[in-house]
Amino acid sequence: MQVLDYDKSYMTWGVSSDPDDTRKPGHMPWGNEARIMIEARCEMFQEASGRQEAFYLIAACRTEWMYRDEIIFQDPNREYRGIWSQDRYLGTGYGMVAEGAGLRKTASDGPVGTITGSDDYVARQSGLNEKTCNYVRLTLRNHAAARPLEDDDAIVRATMDDEGLIAQTELWDEATGIRAVLEYPIRTMNFHSERRRFQVDTGPVIVPDFTCKSEHWIEWFDVAHVGYNRLDRAEFIILRPTPVVIDGSEVCRVHHFSQVRQCPTRHTLFSV
Repeated sequence: MQVLDYDKSYMTWGVSSDPDDTRKPGHMPWGNEARIMIEARCEMFQEASGRQEAFYLIAACRTEWMYRDEIIFQDPNREYRGIWSQDRYLGTGYGMVAEGAGLRKTASDGPVGTITGSDDYVARQSGLNEKTCNYVRLTLRNHAAARPLEDDDAIVRATMDDEGLIAQTELWDEATGIRAVLEYPIRTMNFHSERRRFQVDTGPVIVPDFTCKSEHWIEWFDVAHVGYNRLDRAEFIILRPTPVVIDGSEVCRVHHFSQVRQCPTRHTLFSV
């Protein structure tokens, strides 16, 4: 089976300098190219229509001023994390969320390629790669000899032998007939050698919300961590705007892993 080598797979993009960006101290007016590691993948299938698409979560970074001799990190700062396909992207800029601010804005609320809202805002934006970047290139390299692990005992033995572990987790929605296969490296694996039990607690992954009505599958995704200790069930804890409550009153919101979603799954673990 084809299993991605996450240590050697990248998304690379190039952008031109924006003469309308008047923020200070500002980027050097050179444009930029960036190569970012891929952290997880999700392939979506709708068998009745034959529709199929793959999506890639890239590593998170901080907002920065490019190529200045001084003052690299923007203040206030955001975490930028993106999900990319061959032709579309979903970008997020996470910071502190003020009480009463709107949440989960998308490109329909503002021009594609801009972060809508103030500095204390959580923004989600989606659009066509060609509208934002000069180019986007996905470099995808597979492990040459991924070996499926058949049961709990094989999983524990591979863990104890310090073998690399990658998982594929299949989800489905009977109402729409859509399947999703999440793939990700297992960064944290708990195990009990005597009882031959394991428990995955790892991330980040991207998980679709099958209730989303957008025509673009990429807009269905949330960032999450996943946990499970059996091969037919998973819990996802979703990155969400989360209230901070003091003395019974909400004083602000922060972006945090706070919403748990449980569902039946089919997990396949591989030694690589």
